[in-house]
This record gives sequence, structure tokens and C-alpha cells, in this order.
Amino acid sequence: MKQSYHKFYITMKLFDKFKNTKDTPKETTLKQKALFISGLFFGIIPFLFIVYLLLGPLVKVIQKDFSSETMMTISENLNIRSDKVKNSYVIGSYPFGTEVQVYDVFENNWAEVSVGDKKGYMSFEYLVLPETFYTIEGMYGNDNAKKLIASTKYRKAISNYLKANNYTSKIPKSEREKLYGKDADKEMWQIFAEPSKSEFNSFCYGDYNGDKNRDAAFILTNIKTGKRKLIILEINTYVAGKYGNLLDSRDLDENYLFVKNIPKRRKMIINDSLQRIETDGILIGTNRAKTFEDIDTLMIYNGRDFDYFPQEIKKE
Repeated sequence: MKQSYHKFYITMKLFDKFKNTKDTPKETTLKQKALFISGLFFGIIPFLFIVYLLLGPLVKVIQKDFSSETMMTISENLNIRSDKVKNSYVIGSYPFGTEVQVYDVFENNWAEVSVGDKKGYMSFEYLVLPETFYTIEGMYGNDNAKKLIASTKYRKAISNYLKANNYTSKIPKSEREKLYGKDADKEMWQIFAEPSKSEFNSFCYGDYNGDKNRDAAFILTNIKTGKRKLIILEINTYVAGKYGNLLDSRDLDENYLFVKNIPKRRKMIINDSLQRIETDGILIGTNRAKTFEDIDTLMIYNGRDFDYFPQEIKKE
């Protein structure tokens, strides 16, 4: 029994000696590195997971702030609400020209925003990029024009027309340089209006192409040259490409200053005879006082463009 135990002991010693001779210093170092890496790996992952749970929400907020878009309000008083629905709680109200940080826009046309220290939701319809805001703000030649063109969709449609034709409005020099560069040479146009109750004015609404939507006709004035244009825009927010689509554009004689909507079924002079018109028309005037020296011209859409019909005003 002792002899067997002695042989087993010698065998184990030889095995240990043989094993130790096979492990070189290099292999030992590699094993140590592997143990260190595995320990680090299994130790750091739980640590990072805990950090993520603690700091994840903060990181998301920071990322959202960096990815926001600066926009501006074009409504006279725009509400910020607690949720992205119309009847949700109002937490604030902001005037025309307020800067807003926009984080996300949803399918129902609401936007997640912040204004100062308040965060909530605004209707995206009333938010525009700075270029559009300054174009809208600068297109009013006087306060009457701003009051007359109060609807957001008409304001946006006119600014879209100006941009599409490489025009602009009276924008502060510093903002013009930011938007277009120091040497930009864009024509500047504005709308000058009379009080809203005037019979003739520089802007009128009507269905000018027979699609049962209210379109816009207005006179633009080049503030450098005094040149005038009559612009007629199709305003259809439900059809792509119809939001500010140009129906007609005419250069005007300098005497033409005012326009007036003529509703359909009204009797007007057509081809030298008195007839009822089948769609809304636009009457161009030279003098809102309607003296007998006026040369009033009716414009009616014929399905492709507009026809002109001079209106004879006879002296009593």
C-alpha cells in the first residue's frame, strides 16, 4: 500500500513539473491579460447599464435640444398647449414673431416645442422658418396691409410666391445678409393697403378659377422702382401644389392702384353688353373714389387664364 501511494505521489510531481515547463512566461502573460479583460468586460457592462439607467433620460433631452429647429410664429396670438390636440390645456400664448424651438412634428400637424422655460405643443400651421417670417413681416407696406391680410394661409402663399420668383420683401439689412449674403440683389416688393372698409383696396378674396375655394388677388409694388404687379394666387390647402399656385400675373400701368372682388351672378359689361358673370371676377380701378375719369377693367377666368373686359362708366 505504501509503495502504491509512493508511485502515485511521484507521478503527480512529474506531471506538475511537466505542466510548469510547458507554460512559458509569454503564455502566462497572455492568460493574465485574458483574465483582466474578462473581469473588466463583466464588470464594466453592469456599470455602464446602471449609468444609462441614471443618465439616459438626460442624454435624450440634450440630444433633442441639439437637434431642434428654430422657427417663428406668424399668428397674432399662438397658444402652447399641454398636449397635441386642440382642446388640451393652454399653458401660454405668444405674439407674432416669437422664436420657438421645434423638436418634432406629428401627423396631425402639431409640433413638440419649447418657448423659454415652457415646453408643450403648438399647431405647426402657424410656425415658419426665419426666412419666411421675415418675408411675411416685410411684405406689409403699412399697418392697413397687415390688418387686411390676417389669415395665415394667405400670408404663407404670398411669401411662397415671392420666394419662387426670387423676390423678397423689406427685410432688415442684417437679416438679409444672413439669409441671402452680403451682395444679394433681390427685388423688394410690398403691399400697400387702404383701410379695410374701402370700396377699392390692394387685396381681395374670391373664387377666381371656379373650384369653390377662396383665392387671392393683390397688387405688389416694387419699393425701389414703383413698378406694380397684379398677382392672382390659387389658395387650396387640400391639394399638393395648389397652396399659392400662380393663376395669373400682370404688369400694371402706374395708374392702376386698386382691386375689388366681384361675386358671380353679378351683372357686368362683357363684350359691350350687360351680362351676369359665371364665376367671381376682379375689378381693377384707378381711383377708389370712383370718379368718372376711372378706367375700370373686369378680369374673368376662362379656364386657362384671364380675359380683360373694360367697363364703360357713363356720365349722368
